[in-house]
Parts: sequence; C-alpha cells; structure tokens
Amino acid sequence: MEELEVQEDMSYEECAVRILERSEQITRNKRIPMCRVQWKHHSEDEATWEREEELKVGFPNLFS
Repeated sequence: MEELEVQEDMSYEECAVRILERSEQITRNKRIPMCRVQWKHHSEDEATWEREEELKVGFPNLFS
C-alpha cells in the first residue's frame, strides 16, 4: 500500500498517472478530444474520461 497525504480537511490531491486511451466526442459543430485517465491510488477500472485540453493545463507531463 502507498501512503496517502491527507490534508487537515480530509481531502487529498489527485494526480494523473497515465492516459489509457483517446477518443473524440463529436457534437453538431465541433470535435472534443477526450482521454481516459488512470489516477494515482486508483486502478484502471476506476479511470475517468477527461477533456484533453484540461489535462494539458493541469498535467503537461502526460503529453511530453
């Protein structure tokens, strides 16, 4: 088990570990790049879909 740093208010910071897959969400007039992200302290089964542009801002290390 990994140690988890918990703040005084019982919250902790989530960190993206890796991108598992990519896809595009298509609306009427635009395409939104999406990434399925595995988070630290979570398994692949708990991965979530996030907007690629938001990940690039918060976690640029995933794209280098």
